[in-house]
Formats: sequence, structure tokens, C-alpha cells
Amino acid sequence: MTLAVILIPFLVALLVIFSPRGMAYALALLSTFATFICSLFLAGSSPLSRQWIPGFGSYFELSSVGAASVLIPVAALVMIPTVYYAGYKVVERTSGLLALLLAMQAGLNGIFLAKDLLLFYVFWEATLIPSVLMLGIWGREERRQAALKYLIYAVAGSFLMLISILAIKPLSGAVSYRITDLMATTPNLATATQIWLFIGMAIGMAVKLPLWPLHGWLIDFNEQNHVSGVADVAGTLYKVGGFGFFAWALPLLPAAAQSIGLLFLILSAITALYAALIATTQTHLKRFLAYTSLAHMGIVGVGVFGLNIAGLNGAVFLLAAQMLSTGGLFLISGMLYERKGDFDMTAYGGLSKSAPALAALSLFILFTSIGVPGLANFPGEFMSLMGAFQTYPWVAALATLSVIAAGVYGVNAYQRLFQGEQKEAIREIRSAEFLVLVPLLAGILWLGLFPSQSFEHIDEQSSLLTQQLEQVDATPVKLAGGN
Repeated sequence: MTLAVILIPFLVALLVIFSPRGMAYALALLSTFATFICSLFLAGSSPLSRQWIPGFGSYFELSSVGAASVLIPVAALVMIPTVYYAGYKVVERTSGLLALLLAMQAGLNGIFLAKDLLLFYVFWEATLIPSVLMLGIWGREERRQAALKYLIYAVAGSFLMLISILAIKPLSGAVSYRITDLMATTPNLATATQIWLFIGMAIGMAVKLPLWPLHGWLIDFNEQNHVSGVADVAGTLYKVGGFGFFAWALPLLPAAAQSIGLLFLILSAITALYAALIATTQTHLKRFLAYTSLAHMGIVGVGVFGLNIAGLNGAVFLLAAQMLSTGGLFLISGMLYERKGDFDMTAYGGLSKSAPALAALSLFILFTSIGVPGLANFPGEFMSLMGAFQTYPWVAALATLSVIAAGVYGVNAYQRLFQGEQKEAIREIRSAEFLVLVPLLAGILWLGLFPSQSFEHIDEQSSLLTQQLEQVDATPVKLAGGN
């Protein structure tokens, strides 16, 4: 099943791009359902390992142990309504957009499954192409400027990340780029060497988390994407910087993580609070959602850089949960735009009078986004902050202020959109639109009410990471030299 969740969307994407609209839509939908079904059997599936670039010590190695068995099913669930909605809302070059969505899913699954550092980087870069093309071809009037800004951030970060990746094997003396071989040698590197390698990897990963001040591309990216919101959902799934830190940077370079992790913890807390406060002032719906998403990513960073098992588990869980909540809100933004032709929230108001069901569903997903207990985001937010409180209480307290701000921006947004005087009656949610939200609602309830199974899978990976970090505390720190 590990290879199937990559091959199915990738191969179908190749078929879809050359198919007429109706056939492309049917194939794309079939692919999302097949990928989701396969993803449900990832836990416990056999890993795959084949020599890939023999002279370079790289392997095509995939494994679903740990976080992948949670993140891939959630992402696959989100892709079903995204492709379904895109198929009848995007009327220009529909086959091309559907193919890019599937290609992005294939690359994203590769990121989560890869157990070879070079292979991980190839998937990391491969997913950049669909996201840029979706923005550049199907975006709004200023899409080219937004795409250029995104490329500058992403390419610069990825270049530094590649330098660290290429250097880590020869410097450590590892026999390959497989994570098991690297973890046997890289923790023995001098702390100063680890720090430089960590910084190179961290810049690339911080762009894709994103963290302040490397977040500048995100707001324009969301604002200029297609009005349906489907490309924004794909972008939400692609916020994989937190996973990169969790799966690669921290376990390979634990001494560096212990030495400069506090800096990234502070940046994460600043990101969460800054974005939440800015969100309270936004009147443009998609910019508002971009800042709320950024605030969530700040909390993910707080959980990761708390450097303990509770925070790490919470960060990965929140990464999965926000795919559902933020993705759902972007799809709702597309539904609202179709009715009003505007993302300016001051043009709305009183919509619950003419569309009470749409208002209720929007409120439910907004509640998820702001971390109401019993819904998907709450366990991850709570564990991320609790983990940080165990290591740096004052930084965690700063990040916790963003949760208070989230309540404010959530209530404000709902009031602006659905309460008050109705300026113009709108159409109630259609059955097809309701079907778009049903998988997301089911996922939100599942993660919110039954989080223990997901935490168990994540813990398989995070427990190994914390062991690496604990060994640093018990080992004399090297400041110079090599192995």
C-alpha cells in the first residue's frame, strides 16, 4: 500500500491531463477514492526499499510507520471533496487542474513516506511545481506577482536545504542517505557542524511551515489563487515544514536542535500570536483565512520545538487536523464568493437569515479552527502548548495568547458574514455543496472525539525522536571537530 498511494494519483494524473473534461473528472474522482481506501491500510503495511542511485548511496525507501499513517489518510480524505468541487466549479482547463491536484497528492504522500533524505527532497521539490502552476494559470489578476514571490522564497530556501542535505552524508560518514544509516552517524557530528547543517535545512523547512519572518509569500498566495478555494486547499495540505523538522532535521541533528531550538520556539510563538492578531483586523476573507492558517502553523512549530513527546505528538496531530478545518473554510469561501462575487467581508452580513444551513456548517468548521473541545484541532493545540509549557513556560504562555485571539477572530468573522442586518439574500447550500463538506465534517468529528488511535501511530515515530534528543543531554557536547 505504501507505493500505491503514490502511484495511483500520479499515474491517473497522466491520464487525466490528456482526457476530455467528463472523463478526466470521473478518473480524478475514482483516483481520490482509491487512494483514500489504500491509505486506510497503511498502518502495518510492509516498507519498500530498493537501491535508487547506487553511486550516491540513495535508496527508494518508503515506510508508513509513524506520522505517515495519520497524515496520508487525512490528506486523502480532504482530496475527495476538493477534486469533487473542482470538477464542477473550475470551468477553464479543468483537466489540467485536476491533473495537478492529483500530482500534488502523489508528491505529498511521497514526502510523508520517504525514508531516504534525497528521496524526501525530490518529493519536496516535486510538489512545488503543481502549486505554482495552479496559482500561475488559474489564479486571479495579480497571480504572476504572487507566484514569483512564492518561487523566490521557495527556491532560495530549497537551495540552502539542498546544500545541507548533500553535505550531511560525507560529513557524517554515513553509508547512505537512508534515515537509519544517517541516524547512526549524524548525532556524533560536532555541535557546531550540526548547527550549520540544521540552519540550512531549517530555512527551507521554515518557508514551508511557514514561520515568521519567512511567511511573506503565504498571504498573496492564498489571496490570488482561484476563487473556488480548491488550490488553497492543496496549499493547506502542502504546509509540510513542520513535518520536515519532525521527521528529518530534529532526529538527524539533535545537538543542534537542543542548542538553537529555543530560537525557533520563540519564532513559532511569535508567528502564532502575530498571525492571530492580524487575522482579527482582516476584512478580506481569503487573507483572513491565510492568517488563521499561519497562526495554526505557529502552534505546530511550538509543539515541534518544545522538544518533548507531548508537544511533538500534538504538533503532528494539529498538522493533520488543520487540513480538515482550514481546507473546509477555504471551500466555504469559494461557495460564498459564488453567491456574492466578492471576498470583502464588509459586503456580507445577515446571511444566516437566507442560508441558515450554510451558516450552521460554517460555524461548525469555524469552531474547529479556533480549537473548541471535541473537534479536530483541540487535541493537537492542547498537546502542542502543553509540551511547550513543560520546557519553556514563558514562551508557551506567549503562544497561548494566540488561542484567545483565535476566539476573537472566529466570532468576528462569523458576525460579519452571517449575523446582523441582511444586505442581500443568498441561495441556501445545495445538496452538491453539502456533499463537499460531509467528508470534512466526518473527519473533524473522528479526530476530535477519537484521537487516541492517531496519537498511538504518531507516537511510534516521536518516541524515537525524543530518545535521540535525550541522548544529547546525557552525552558531552562537542564544539569542534568531526565524528
